[in-house]
Amino acid sequence: MRLTRTLVTALTAGALALLTAPAADAGPVAAPPAVTAPAVVAPAPAAAAPDGFLYAWEHPHAGGFHCRWNGDNGNWAGCRNKVSDVWNNGFPGRGEDVKLYYGVSWTGSWVCLHQSHSIPDLALSGLRFFGPGAGKGQLVNDNVSSHDWVDAC
Repeated sequence: MRLTRTLVTALTAGALALLTAPAADAGPVAAPPAVTAPAVVAPAPAAAAPDGFLYAWEHPHAGGFHCRWNGDNGNWAGCRNKVSDVWNNGFPGRGEDVKLYYGVSWTGSWVCLHQSHSIPDLALSGLRFFGPGAGKGQLVNDNVSSHDWVDAC
């Protein structure tokens, strides 16, 4: 998922650079040099820059409708108990990790999603709530009701 987001970002930036580059003067074009060595593979593009949001999608791999928040939310309403993909794209530093709660208003069991981490398929991951409280041991997939940003988990 992150790779897909990263590639889309890199391709968009590259296309924008080509579209906005000044036109070159027409003139003689030299023949390209003969290739005698294997081509060098460029390093993978950098991950998307943090934007301060927690993202959640209805289906794995950013499918279906989605919600996003840049602060605590005690009731996911339209996304509550319907999420199969999460991504913490919060800023590093204070309040960089996110606790996902089984219950509304930050109640029940919880799991932590560290800054820049993504779980593109919660069902496949088998992740379960492990904090104390109602919902402990339940699958996280389709069971998140609220979240808050914390300094560390």
